[in-house]
Amino acid sequence: MNRPLLLLIALVVALPFLLVLLSGTDHTAPGRADSEDAGETAIRRAPITLFCAASNQAVMQAIVNDYRRDFECEVFVNYGPSQGLLSQIEVSRTGDLFLPADASYLLSARDKDLVSETHPIARMRAVIVVRRGNPKSIRSLDDCLRADVRFVQANPDAAGIGRLIRSLFQRQGNWAAVDRATTAYRGNVTEVANDVAVGSADAGIVYDAVLHDYPDLEPVEIPELENAVSDIEIGIISASKRKPSASLFVKYLTANDHGKRRYREHGFDVTPPQATALQTNTLQTNTLQTNTPQTNTPQTNTPQTNTPQINTPQTNTPKAVASQAIDER
Repeated sequence: MNRPLLLLIALVVALPFLLVLLSGTDHTAPGRADSEDAGETAIRRAPITLFCAASNQAVMQAIVNDYRRDFECEVFVNYGPSQGLLSQIEVSRTGDLFLPADASYLLSARDKDLVSETHPIARMRAVIVVRRGNPKSIRSLDDCLRADVRFVQANPDAAGIGRLIRSLFQRQGNWAAVDRATTAYRGNVTEVANDVAVGSADAGIVYDAVLHDYPDLEPVEIPELENAVSDIEIGIISASKRKPSASLFVKYLTANDHGKRRYREHGFDVTPPQATALQTNTLQTNTLQTNTPQTNTPQTNTPQTNTPQINTPQTNTPKAVASQAIDER
């Protein structure tokens, strides 16, 4: 038998085996891909722990419920005063996310290498809180200091709003008088609101957003608190072992149609804040630059009237206004 014929017979015999091998490869590849996708999904949906300021408890609970529903993954939340939460993170080196009442606590955490990146969310403003109808006719800071007014505050050594107010009033020269007139200091801003709500106090200082859950209370805005604003940001804890899952929650939290929508509903100001020193380089590069690039336009003596100004309008960056239908902290 000649050689060409032998080769032809060998090819005919081998062809079915080649087809089987090719067929097996085509069927097994998708299975491996599906397995890899499932593994990646499991990593991104691992349970995470969030240390969250008590001022954000109501809105955060709503967001966590939404997230559990949409992603079927667990978020464990530890609520408390910002300084206490920071101390817990520093001592335990556990957890995945840190959301204090004021971004200054994230600066402290960054200095101690406790957080690796931060993301802005919203703002809160400090106001005087009284019972609805203002039975003590409190209209000013001096009214809060009257002998017949029981005035309470959050502890400045524990709570974000307490530290904010002490720092602000010290600069204004009011702190000594306010401190003397304070009937009691509470562990966090929610406890201050509770005191006024149940009649244990006549007035206190809280974040406007906290009042979202207190229909029997109302705010009193005073000039001394005009600049008492706290920026709310969330940081990913450096020691986190579930950073993909933590990052997924942060994206959900900062999305306009998810987390920020809930913050808006609860009376927070979600106007994009100016970049802060603790934001990551990635966040800074994502900030749209409105300045026009420098071109090679030569300098001439042509009158400036022929070069129109191209400054972008400010209508897309509304000034933050403290809402009277207030929410959380």
